[in-house]
Amino acid sequence: MALWRDDKLLELASQLTYSPAEKRREQLRAAAELLPLIDGLKTYPWDFIHFRITGFQPRDHSDHTLSGKTLLADLSTLIEFLSDTLAIRIEEALAACAAEEGGILLLEEVTRKFSVSSKTIPRWRKQGLVAMRYLYADGRRRLGFLESAVKRFAEDNKERVARSATFKQLSEEEKAQIVRMATRLAARCQCCLKDISRRIARKLNRSPETVRYTIRNHDRSHPETAIFLNGESANSIRPVDRHAIVASFDNGTPVDCIAQRFCRTRTSIFRVVTQERAARLKAQPIEYVSNALFEHPEADHILLELLPAEALARAQATVLSGTNASAKDVYMARTPRDLPAFLSDIFRQPVMPHEIEMDAFRRMNYLKAKAAKLQAALDPEAATPPELAEIEGLLAQANDVKNQIVQSNLRVAVHVARKHQRADRPLIELVSDAAVWLMRAAEKYDFARAGNTPTDATVPARAHARFSTYASYAIMKNFARDRADGLTRRDASLVTGQEDLLSTLNSPADANHPADRLDAAALHSDLRSVITELPTRERELLTQHYGLDEKTPALSLAQISSKMGITKARVRQLESRALRRLKQLLEARRHTLSPTP
Repeated sequence: MALWRDDKLLELASQLTYSPAEKRREQLRAAAELLPLIDGLKTYPWDFIHFRITGFQPRDHSDHTLSGKTLLADLSTLIEFLSDTLAIRIEEALAACAAEEGGILLLEEVTRKFSVSSKTIPRWRKQGLVAMRYLYADGRRRLGFLESAVKRFAEDNKERVARSATFKQLSEEEKAQIVRMATRLAARCQCCLKDISRRIARKLNRSPETVRYTIRNHDRSHPETAIFLNGESANSIRPVDRHAIVASFDNGTPVDCIAQRFCRTRTSIFRVVTQERAARLKAQPIEYVSNALFEHPEADHILLELLPAEALARAQATVLSGTNASAKDVYMARTPRDLPAFLSDIFRQPVMPHEIEMDAFRRMNYLKAKAAKLQAALDPEAATPPELAEIEGLLAQANDVKNQIVQSNLRVAVHVARKHQRADRPLIELVSDAAVWLMRAAEKYDFARAGNTPTDATVPARAHARFSTYASYAIMKNFARDRADGLTRRDASLVTGQEDLLSTLNSPADANHPADRLDAAALHSDLRSVITELPTRERELLTQHYGLDEKTPALSLAQISSKMGITKARVRQLESRALRRLKQLLEARRHTLSPTP
């Protein structure tokens, strides 16, 4: 089977098979005449190549170009391909060659003529030696070389032919020397097989291919002492190099440049990128709501084909009859008044019918479940790009479905955000936070528990809430938590007006001022007598927060809330109420307080 390096030439070869036989003979001669003119160090435009082979310009101009090396190899393949389609008889070819005082040489005859191995001839063909296939009398097709073409190639490549002719087999001692040199170089520097082969070849006056073949053969025969693994040093790649390779690849650096920079092969670069990509994918958490239907043998057909079609049919029926549940949902149907212009587009989005929405949740979680199952079986060291592409494709599909759900329910986030609007926070910031919590709610929503009002009184109604209701409560809960956290962060600058009063309960008097000491002692005694009249819960809260009990240290609002089983916002409310009562008790009993001397 012919191996093509350029897709354009492969496509042209396929088109030429439909040309008449006489036209193909002309194209074959044109390709054979073009081959000796190609310089392997130059680059050639496609329009020029197309014209030289076919005799006419392509219909559409192309910016495609081919390097000289690629063109030499593919032209040789094209000549062999066209000659094979023509089924040229050897007798006809010999008769044509007689006029040019030449003949046709077989592969064995060429190797004897130049004293080279049969492996050398295919390399020469990629470098410009013309060869065709001829039909012999026994019905078999064999590769033949025009004697004139062989002579011309030998004259144009005297140095290459001479070097190949002087080649001799390596002795065992020379092979051992190559292995020793490669071992030293691989241990001393982070070089790839290609570079080390070149360095050894220069010292031993051998071709790099011979040295590379010797090293690879040694590694295959002695895997326990292998110098290179898959063309790279047996020493593992440093983590810093792995990160740099992946970063360069992600930034769009060509693989050839990365391989040259790190002295690695293209294959090793792709392997490093695949392993790092697999490691990231393996560490990525995949959250989904499980369902028994996901384990069905025909889950793909049921969940991705049958149920979506049924949901669409039911949704169309409810919309036409005017009984669609989403249209009656207070969060989905009502448009707020005085809505800012930048939020108007959200309410122009079509409302997703309830049946389609439930099917979307089912498909999203099923796709995530499939991805999670493949992720669990993924081995980052042995992962292949198709395996990673399958997992990433499932996650991308699930994310697309989630985005559809979120976009259809963004109006819920706007409704709740407007209820929590205040002077110190702009509406756009509140809507942004609400949208984040809406996305989180979409990932946590259990589609299997949604439905109409439950018939079983033991099942709480919230377990059957529609997603809009579930999301609105989730957003409101997060707004409440965010507000409580904001109050806690401002504790240091918050002044209640009672801190100075309570600080005297556990602050020692100044020994250098007897009058201040007596006043503080009296106030300390009065407060202790009044604080006992507070309700038990408020008295314990003040005692714990301000450290009124000398046996235990003062606690923060977070510690008290954890101890009492309530939120920090509720602790702050109880503290404020306790301080107000304490102040009222002190003012009411001012005439009975201990007199100041």
